[in-house]
Amino acid sequence: MESLKNRWHNLPLRRFFMLTVLFTAGAVALLSGLVIWGCVLLRQYLLPEADAVWLTVERQWDDGTLSQEGYRIKYGEQMQVSQVLIMEDGVIVEREGEEFRYAVQRIENSVDLLSPRRKAVYQLCGVVMAAAPAAFAFAGIFLCSVYFYRRKLRAPLLLLSGAAGNIAGQNLDFVLEYECKDELGALCSTFENMRRALYENNKAMWRMLEERKLLQASVAHDLRNPIAIIGGYTEYLKNGLTAGEMGREKILHIAENLEMASKRLARYTESVGVLNQSEEAAMEKERLPASCLPGQLTEDIRMLAEQRGIAVRVTGELPEEEITADGSLLHRVLENVAGNALRYAKREIWFDFSLSEGFLMVTVSDDGEGFPEEVLRKKDNFFVTPGEDGHMGIGLAVSRLLCGKHGGGLTLENTPEGARVTVRIAVEREERKP
Repeated sequence: MESLKNRWHNLPLRRFFMLTVLFTAGAVALLSGLVIWGCVLLRQYLLPEADAVWLTVERQWDDGTLSQEGYRIKYGEQMQVSQVLIMEDGVIVEREGEEFRYAVQRIENSVDLLSPRRKAVYQLCGVVMAAAPAAFAFAGIFLCSVYFYRRKLRAPLLLLSGAAGNIAGQNLDFVLEYECKDELGALCSTFENMRRALYENNKAMWRMLEERKLLQASVAHDLRNPIAIIGGYTEYLKNGLTAGEMGREKILHIAENLEMASKRLARYTESVGVLNQSEEAAMEKERLPASCLPGQLTEDIRMLAEQRGIAVRVTGELPEEEITADGSLLHRVLENVAGNALRYAKREIWFDFSLSEGFLMVTVSDDGEGFPEEVLRKKDNFFVTPGEDGHMGIGLAVSRLLCGKHGGGLTLENTPEGARVTVRIAVEREERKP
């Protein structure tokens, strides 16, 4: 029974409406037929029988007396006329000399012959026979509409209206659930998917805005150092020149420090522009041979590593198939990650390549000191890590942004050997045809 109820509840709108209309039409026809049949029986009861006649029997005796009897019989029916008997001194004697006369009169089957009360009931039956089908039809249409609305339309429309109101009020923290599997159920599911997508997009947008605020705050904070250095050296230089106590070598040293501070200041301001350009970068996918990627992506990095005396080791073999990805994106991300590893590696960096569940995974490790704990605690945000040489960790921030825009991610961790960065990029795999 429960299964039948669920099947009825999950019927498509068109089939549910058609079955409801057919059931209502059948009920209207049945009720109308019963009412008309009852009215016909009542009218037949009120009217005389159409084939009935009135038989009058008149008798005349020798003594001149008359007796008359009336009988209501059906046409063609046989009957026995009653006989009059006379008792004299307790003995039944039959009278003689009687003459019989018969009269047969047709009974008129007309409403006009009915009594006023019967005539009113008869006419009311006619009105009911004419009005009942129309009344049942209108009632059926009304009840069918109410049932269809309450059963199929009311709940999903209220849910969709409330959901639209929440979205209009910029409230996406709700869930739209409707268990029916008809067209409106599918619409509610689609609406819920849209809400979830909007919710995730808003979360990503707010996260990006917060990250940008953190980056701007970090850059603004880091700008204070070179500005303070430039201001201090300027004041020191002005005081020293005024007093005539500053030699040529001291002035050159101060000039060199001012130049370094100005270069750091230029790098800081340029980094914000680099991030903005990365956010606006569009994906340009192309088919790439997977097995050749490890060599192609690490070729330039090997040259830079040789200049610094750092060894490069590559592990992991990719299958003989083609993948669809943004080649320039891969190069850019790995150059930033590898450049960061080369700066802090002592003797060696190594790459590990793999393909797993639609993602290209590249792990870049080094044997340096690892990431500071402050960076790992804020690994879900952009980060800026000025080192002794004034370098900012803007490369990793750009790489994380690019990976996120292209369906992947970038994670940081420390290992006993040093730092490890895992790059994950979404790709489309296609086996190479023989």
